[in-house]
Amino acid sequence: MYTRVVLVEPEYEGNIGSIARLMKNFELNELWLVRPKAKLGEMARAYAMHAQEILASARIVDDLPQALKGVSYVVGTTAVSARRSSNLKRTSITPFEFANIMASTSRRVALLFGSESTGLSNKILESCDLTVTIPASSNYRTLNVANAAAVVFYELFKARGNAERTFIEEASKQDKYRITRVFKKLSEETRIPFYKQVLAEKALRNIIARTLISRREASLIIGILRKAADEIRRSRKASS
Repeated sequence: MYTRVVLVEPEYEGNIGSIARLMKNFELNELWLVRPKAKLGEMARAYAMHAQEILASARIVDDLPQALKGVSYVVGTTAVSARRSSNLKRTSITPFEFANIMASTSRRVALLFGSESTGLSNKILESCDLTVTIPASSNYRTLNVANAAAVVFYELFKARGNAERTFIEEASKQDKYRITRVFKKLSEETRIPFYKQVLAEKALRNIIARTLISRREASLIIGILRKAADEIRRSRKASS
Protein backbone atom coordinates (compact mmCIF):
# COMPACT_ATOMS: atom_id res chain seq x y z
CA MET A 1 0.00 0.00 0.00
CA TYR A 2 1.21 3.46 -0.94
CA THR A 3 0.35 6.12 1.67
CA ARG A 4 0.60 9.88 1.27
CA VAL A 5 0.28 11.92 4.47
CA VAL A 6 -1.58 15.20 3.89
CA LEU A 7 -1.75 17.94 6.54
CA VAL A 8 -4.52 20.45 5.80
CA GLU A 9 -3.71 23.97 7.07
CA PRO A 10 -1.34 22.91 9.88
CA GLU A 11 -0.80 25.71 12.38
CA TYR A 12 2.31 24.75 14.35
CA GLU A 13 5.68 23.88 12.89
CA GLY A 14 6.48 21.70 15.89
CA ASN A 15 3.61 19.40 14.96
CA ILE A 16 4.74 19.28 11.34
CA GLY A 17 8.23 18.29 12.44
CA SER A 18 6.86 15.70 14.87
CA ILE A 19 4.73 14.11 12.16
CA ALA A 20 7.74 13.94 9.83
CA ARG A 21 9.64 12.12 12.59
CA LEU A 22 6.74 9.71 13.14
CA MET A 23 6.57 9.04 9.42
CA LYS A 24 10.19 7.90 9.47
CA ASN A 25 9.51 5.76 12.57
CA PHE A 26 6.80 3.90 10.70
CA GLU A 27 8.29 3.85 7.17
CA LEU A 28 6.17 6.54 5.52
CA ASN A 29 7.97 9.11 3.42
CA GLU A 30 5.62 11.32 1.42
CA LEU A 31 4.37 14.46 3.18
CA TRP A 32 2.12 17.10 1.62
CA LEU A 33 1.07 20.38 3.25
CA VAL A 34 -2.06 22.23 2.13
CA ARG A 35 -1.97 25.98 2.86
CA PRO A 36 0.23 25.63 5.96
CA LYS A 37 -0.13 28.47 8.46
CA ALA A 38 3.29 27.70 9.91
CA LYS A 39 6.63 27.95 8.17
CA LEU A 40 9.07 25.07 8.15
CA GLY A 41 11.73 26.70 10.25
CA GLU A 42 14.18 25.77 12.97
CA MET A 43 11.52 24.40 15.31
CA ALA A 44 10.12 22.05 12.67
CA ARG A 45 13.61 20.77 11.93
CA ALA A 46 14.32 20.27 15.64
CA TYR A 47 11.16 18.24 16.16
CA ALA A 48 11.81 16.19 13.02
CA MET A 49 15.14 14.95 14.45
CA HIS A 50 16.51 12.34 11.99
CA ALA A 51 13.64 12.77 9.51
CA GLN A 52 15.08 15.89 7.88
CA GLU A 53 14.77 14.42 4.39
CA ILE A 54 11.01 13.96 4.81
CA LEU A 55 10.65 17.55 5.96
CA ALA A 56 12.88 18.86 3.18
CA SER A 57 10.95 17.00 0.48
CA ALA A 58 7.50 17.98 1.79
CA ARG A 59 5.25 19.31 -0.98
CA ILE A 60 3.42 22.56 -0.25
CA VAL A 61 0.28 23.24 -2.30
CA ASP A 62 -2.51 25.81 -2.35
CA ASP A 63 -5.51 23.50 -2.31
CA LEU A 64 -6.52 19.96 -1.45
CA PRO A 65 -7.20 18.72 -5.01
CA GLN A 66 -3.53 19.31 -5.83
CA ALA A 67 -2.51 17.18 -2.86
CA LEU A 68 -4.78 14.35 -3.98
CA LYS A 69 -3.46 14.01 -7.53
CA GLY A 70 -2.28 10.48 -8.19
CA VAL A 71 -4.18 8.82 -5.34
CA SER A 72 -7.30 6.66 -5.68
CA TYR A 73 -8.52 6.51 -2.08
CA VAL A 74 -8.91 9.36 0.41
CA VAL A 75 -9.12 8.79 4.16
CA GLY A 76 -10.00 11.58 6.59
CA THR A 77 -9.39 11.64 10.33
CA THR A 78 -11.72 13.23 12.86
CA ALA A 79 -12.32 13.30 16.61
CA VAL A 80 -16.06 13.68 16.04
CA SER A 81 -17.71 10.47 14.88
CA ALA A 82 -21.40 9.74 14.43
CA ARG A 83 -23.30 9.50 17.71
CA ARG A 84 -26.27 7.98 15.92
CA SER A 85 -26.22 5.16 13.40
CA SER A 86 -28.45 7.26 11.16
CA ASN A 87 -25.68 9.85 10.69
CA LEU A 88 -24.08 8.17 7.68
CA LYS A 89 -21.90 11.16 6.81
CA ARG A 90 -20.01 10.81 10.10
CA THR A 91 -19.77 7.02 10.15
CA SER A 92 -16.17 6.12 10.97
CA ILE A 93 -13.94 3.20 11.89
CA THR A 94 -10.97 2.80 14.25
CA PRO A 95 -7.32 3.00 13.15
CA PHE A 96 -7.03 -0.75 13.79
CA GLU A 97 -9.94 -1.51 11.47
CA PHE A 98 -8.63 0.92 8.85
CA ALA A 99 -5.14 -0.60 8.93
CA ASN A 100 -6.44 -4.12 8.47
CA ILE A 101 -8.52 -3.06 5.48
CA MET A 102 -5.47 -1.44 3.91
CA ALA A 103 -2.92 -4.15 4.72
CA SER A 104 -3.65 -6.45 1.79
CA THR A 105 -4.31 -3.86 -0.87
CA SER A 106 -2.26 -1.99 -3.43
CA ARG A 107 -4.41 1.15 -3.13
CA ARG A 108 -2.77 4.55 -3.43
CA VAL A 109 -4.07 6.24 -0.28
CA ALA A 110 -4.05 9.84 0.92
CA LEU A 111 -4.36 10.10 4.71
CA LEU A 112 -5.68 13.51 5.76
CA PHE A 113 -5.18 15.33 9.06
CA GLY A 114 -6.85 18.67 9.76
CA SER A 115 -5.60 21.82 11.45
CA GLU A 116 -5.01 21.83 15.19
CA SER A 117 -7.86 24.21 15.99
CA THR A 118 -10.64 23.06 13.64
CA GLY A 119 -9.76 19.65 12.19
CA LEU A 120 -11.07 18.72 8.77
CA SER A 121 -14.20 20.52 7.57
CA ASN A 122 -17.49 18.67 7.06
CA LYS A 123 -17.16 19.29 3.32
CA ILE A 124 -13.77 17.55 3.20
CA LEU A 125 -14.93 14.65 5.38
CA GLU A 126 -17.99 14.09 3.22
CA SER A 127 -15.77 13.84 0.14
CA CYS A 128 -13.52 11.20 1.74
CA ASP A 129 -13.91 7.53 0.89
CA LEU A 130 -13.47 6.60 4.54
CA THR A 131 -13.29 8.33 7.93
CA VAL A 132 -11.13 7.21 10.86
CA THR A 133 -11.68 8.12 14.50
CA ILE A 134 -9.47 7.21 17.46
CA PRO A 135 -11.57 5.99 20.41
CA ALA A 136 -10.98 8.31 23.37
CA SER A 137 -12.72 9.51 26.51
CA SER A 138 -16.12 11.11 25.96
CA ASN A 139 -14.94 13.84 28.35
CA TYR A 140 -12.20 14.90 25.95
CA ARG A 141 -12.02 13.19 22.56
CA THR A 142 -9.59 15.45 20.70
CA LEU A 143 -5.95 14.34 20.48
CA ASN A 144 -3.05 16.51 19.47
CA VAL A 145 -2.62 16.00 15.73
CA ALA A 146 0.86 14.48 16.11
CA ASN A 147 -0.38 12.06 18.77
CA ALA A 148 -3.29 11.08 16.52
CA ALA A 149 -0.88 10.54 13.64
CA ALA A 150 1.28 8.29 15.85
CA VAL A 151 -1.68 6.00 16.59
CA VAL A 152 -2.74 5.70 12.95
CA PHE A 153 0.83 5.26 11.63
CA TYR A 154 1.53 2.56 14.22
CA GLU A 155 -1.56 0.57 13.27
CA LEU A 156 -0.69 0.81 9.57
CA PHE A 157 2.88 -0.32 10.24
CA LYS A 158 1.76 -3.23 12.42
CA ALA A 159 -0.84 -4.40 9.93
CA ARG A 160 1.67 -4.31 7.05
CA GLY A 161 4.01 -6.50 9.03
CA ASN A 162 1.32 -9.06 9.80
CA ALA A 163 -0.34 -9.09 6.39
CA GLU A 164 -0.03 -12.07 4.11
CA ARG A 165 1.95 -11.22 1.02
CA THR A 166 -0.87 -12.13 -1.32
CA PHE A 167 -2.91 -9.49 -3.06
CA ILE A 168 -6.21 -9.75 -4.86
CA GLU A 169 -6.94 -7.87 -8.04
CA GLU A 170 -8.87 -5.06 -6.43
CA ALA A 171 -11.83 -3.34 -8.03
CA SER A 172 -10.88 0.01 -9.52
CA LYS A 173 -12.46 3.31 -8.57
CA GLN A 174 -14.43 3.11 -11.82
CA ASP A 175 -15.67 -0.38 -10.92
CA LYS A 176 -16.92 0.92 -7.57
CA TYR A 177 -18.55 3.89 -9.24
CA ARG A 178 -20.39 1.51 -11.59
CA ILE A 179 -21.74 -0.41 -8.58
CA THR A 180 -23.16 2.74 -7.01
CA ARG A 181 -24.51 3.97 -10.37
CA VAL A 182 -26.37 0.70 -11.06
CA PHE A 183 -27.59 0.60 -7.44
CA LYS A 184 -28.95 4.12 -7.90
CA LYS A 185 -30.89 3.01 -10.98
CA LEU A 186 -32.26 0.03 -9.07
CA SER A 187 -33.36 2.18 -6.14
CA GLU A 188 -35.12 4.53 -8.56
CA GLU A 189 -37.02 1.62 -10.08
CA THR A 190 -38.29 0.58 -6.63
CA ARG A 191 -39.91 4.01 -6.26
CA ILE A 192 -39.11 4.27 -2.59
CA PRO A 193 -39.04 7.85 -1.22
CA PHE A 194 -36.17 9.90 -2.64
CA TYR A 195 -34.64 10.68 0.75
CA LYS A 196 -34.40 6.95 1.47
CA GLN A 197 -32.73 6.38 -1.89
CA VAL A 198 -30.09 8.98 -0.99
CA LEU A 199 -29.47 7.39 2.41
CA ALA A 200 -29.24 3.91 0.90
CA GLU A 201 -26.73 5.07 -1.72
CA LYS A 202 -24.59 6.69 0.99
CA ALA A 203 -24.80 3.50 3.05
CA LEU A 204 -23.61 1.46 0.08
CA ARG A 205 -20.68 3.83 -0.53
CA ASN A 206 -19.71 3.47 3.15
CA ILE A 207 -19.79 -0.32 2.87
CA ILE A 208 -17.71 -0.30 -0.31
CA ALA A 209 -15.17 2.03 1.30
CA ARG A 210 -14.75 -0.32 4.27
CA THR A 211 -14.47 -3.47 2.16
CA LEU A 212 -11.78 -4.91 -0.07
CA ILE A 213 -13.71 -5.77 -3.25
CA SER A 214 -12.12 -7.68 -6.11
CA ARG A 215 -12.79 -6.87 -9.75
CA ARG A 216 -14.57 -10.22 -10.11
CA GLU A 217 -16.83 -9.46 -7.13
CA ALA A 218 -17.61 -6.00 -8.49
CA SER A 219 -18.53 -7.48 -11.87
CA LEU A 220 -20.91 -10.01 -10.30
CA ILE A 221 -22.59 -7.37 -8.11
CA ILE A 222 -23.04 -5.00 -11.04
CA GLY A 223 -24.55 -7.78 -13.16
CA ILE A 224 -27.12 -8.79 -10.52
CA LEU A 225 -28.13 -5.20 -9.73
CA ARG A 226 -28.53 -4.36 -13.41
CA LYS A 227 -30.63 -7.49 -14.04
CA ALA A 228 -32.85 -6.71 -11.03
CA ALA A 229 -33.44 -3.16 -12.28
CA ASP A 230 -34.25 -4.43 -15.78
CA GLU A 231 -36.68 -7.04 -14.44
CA ILE A 232 -38.56 -4.45 -12.36
CA ARG A 233 -38.75 -2.13 -15.37
CA ARG A 234 -40.07 -4.90 -17.68
CA SER A 235 -42.59 -6.05 -15.09
CA ARG A 236 -43.92 -2.54 -14.67
CA LYS A 237 -44.29 -2.07 -18.44
CA ALA A 238 -46.07 -5.42 -18.81
CA SER A 239 -48.61 -4.53 -16.16
CA SER A 240 -49.35 -1.06 -17.49
